[in-house]
Amino acid sequence: MLTVSHDPTAVESSLLGRELICPLCPGVLKPWGFGTQRTIRCGTPVKNQRFTPRRGRCNECATTHILLPALFAARRADEAAVIAHAVELNIAAGLGFQKIAANLDRPATTVRDWLRVVKAKATDMLSAFAARVHRATAEALGFWPAPADTVGANALGMLMAHARVLAHVHQLRAPGAVLNVTWHHGALMAHGPWLFSTVGWPDRVQHQPALPPEV
Repeated sequence: MLTVSHDPTAVESSLLGRELICPLCPGVLKPWGFGTQRTIRCGTPVKNQRFTPRRGRCNECATTHILLPALFAARRADEAAVIAHAVELNIAAGLGFQKIAANLDRPATTVRDWLRVVKAKATDMLSAFAARVHRATAEALGFWPAPADTVGANALGMLMAHARVLAHVHQLRAPGAVLNVTWHHGALMAHGPWLFSTVGWPDRVQHQPALPPEV
């Protein structure tokens, strides 16, 4: 599974141009049909969205891979924006999983699982994205977050800093453009689809960031 742009046209162009690297070997992916249609719970209140992911096949190892837009996370039935909102409500606002579930119109057990995963992986998230922010630009110190009281808060702060770096890089490429990158979108593009999963830290980190290559 590989995180790609949310723009289907851009994904198709990357596939046809042999620009997507296989997550398992140095090969490149070519178009290979579509995966199974999924139903993703979006927004609050819930609106179900049907989604059929594109699939690519490696020209060297012959493995097929689902290409998941950065709007979604692996093994999650909810869009990434909803999961990210739950994380913010927990870390920044101090709400428990039951209140968050009520606010987001989601099952309490589902929200509890999201928060448990982020808490368990907070140290890995902090380390991985601190490294990304540090090497991203010469002005990285200007994006460095202030220290927080908990590992979770420090991790969230670093994820937000990473998103600001992404926006900065794009604005350098297109002077005058105004770009806002949400922290979860930026993290999925950089880390890959396993951001909110129990697996993926650190063994399944995506080695080809969806956007941009410098971060």
